[in-house]
Formats: sequence, C-alpha cells, structure tokens
Amino acid sequence: MPPRLLALAAGAAVLAWAYWPNLQDLYAVWSKEPNYSHGILVIPIAIAILWQRLVDSDDRWARSSPRWWSLVVLALVLAVRTVAYERNNQWLETATLVPAVAALIFTLGGWPFLERCWPAVLFLFFMLPLQRDVNDMVALPLQRVATTGSVYVMQLTGLRALQEGNVVNLPDNPPGARTLEVALACNGLSMLMTLAATVVATVILVPLPNWKRLVLLLSAVPIALLSNIIRIVATGWCYRFLSGEHAKELAHDYSGWLMMPLALVLVGLEVLILSWLAGKQEEDGPEELVLAVIPGAGSPKSKLKTPAHDL
Repeated sequence: MPPRLLALAAGAAVLAWAYWPNLQDLYAVWSKEPNYSHGILVIPIAIAILWQRLVDSDDRWARSSPRWWSLVVLALVLAVRTVAYERNNQWLETATLVPAVAALIFTLGGWPFLERCWPAVLFLFFMLPLQRDVNDMVALPLQRVATTGSVYVMQLTGLRALQEGNVVNLPDNPPGARTLEVALACNGLSMLMTLAATVVATVILVPLPNWKRLVLLLSAVPIALLSNIIRIVATGWCYRFLSGEHAKELAHDYSGWLMMPLALVLVGLEVLILSWLAGKQEEDGPEELVLAVIPGAGSPKSKLKTPAHDL
C-alpha cells in the first residue's frame, strides 16, 4: 500500500477515535430510525468509492507534496466542533467530521489528492440525519403527496377510496379494514434517503455520461414517491381481501419490504431506457454499464452498427 494511503488510514483512525461518541450516536440513529437505516452502509461505500477513484487514476496524487500549512484548516474545523459542543449543537458537532476528513486528505496530498477523493468525502454526508426542522419540512409534504397520489391510483384501479387528511377511507372494504392511515413514518422519507444514497453511489461508481448522471439524480425523488404510492395502494388492496389484524400487519410489512427492490428495479429500467434512447455508442460515455446489464452485450455480434439513413 502506498505510504500516502497508510498515512490516510492512520489519520482516519485518529479522527474515528476523536469522534467516537458522535459515531455511537449516529449508530443509535441508524438502528432505531427507519428513515436513516442506510447510514450503516455509508462508510463502507465511501471506502469503495475512494478505492475506485484512486485505482482508476494516474499516480499524480501519490507524487503530490503534502501541504503542512493546511493543518490550520483542520484546526479550524476542530475549533468549530468545539464551539458546537459548547453550544450543545450535536448535529453540527457531528457534521464537522466530513470537513475534517477533507482537511486531512488535503493536508496529506494537497489538491491532487483531494481532487481524487472528494466524491467519497461528500458521500459521507449521507450518514448524517437531517436536522429536525428540515426533517419536518420534508416529511410532511411527502406525507400529503403520498396520501393524495395513493387515493388517485386506488380510484384508477377500481378501489373506492376517499381522503380525509392523511387517512384513506375504504368504504367498500370489510369492517375493520375501512381506514388506512398514511402515518408520518410511512411518508417515503426513508425510501427517498436510501434511494438518493444508492443513486449517488451508482453515478459515482458506474461509468456514465454526465447527462445520464444528472437524469438519475433528478429521478430519485419521483421514483421514491412512486414506490411509496405503489406500496400504499398494494396495502389498500390487501385490506380489501385480507381479514384480521395479523393479516393486515403482514400486508403492511411485506409491502414495506418490497419498496426498495421495487425502487431499484425502476432505477434499472430507467438506465436501460436511457441507454436505448441514446444508443450504445456515445462519444461522452463508455459501454461498461450496458455490458454489465445485458448478457452477451460484449460479443462482437452485439455491437450496434450505425444505421444508414435513406435520403
């Protein structure tokens, strides 16, 4: 392993020791809050992004000179952490871990090293929960959109549904299964956060043209909303045919477990559609994604030929 990476690993270990109480608090949030359960995978994925960025690049970052004066930047970040601790701002105190990692990388290798590592550093922000005010600002509109969209889809599919606030009334269902509450925990924020982290990791790790990366990033919100609406609609139909509280709980839980696979399938379909619309031979993007998704796409017969246009 290059000495630069050994120094980075040692510095990261020191930061982990210094921020250990904050990391313990983060782990408690990841374990208890379904909206942020993806956080436990953020650090391993960030390490994978870092490794790919360093392996797939030239060795200019390994030959760059350290910037010892940049220790001042690291000291300033730690000073902000101290102020946040004194003011009992736990979120800001924990969030300083990300710029601290960036300052450490800049100290060890200057701009060339930071240029290679910055996507992995920014990905670490996904391990942080949203601040309470921001969480409420995002969660409540998602809850309303999920309820309204679910009622509309239920009516389109032949299920009589009426909306009262965040409660869906199903008057044609059997007694005991005529109300479906879209609770705040079912607003789709957990799906949005997890899907956003997944999409960002995909656009970083998978070679794609920049315009495809942008489309995938912009589609994270509608795909998360659509997946949640499908889940609520499926639960409503299960309430129509299942009886008993245990059956309703199973319907709710199973539909929740299927949300992420459904969202990933939708993302995969979106990638395939984009590849089909743009064609495999693009000047600004390689073919690795198509080769990975379509079996046999790497064979000579599978290569597309430029069609001749009739005049």
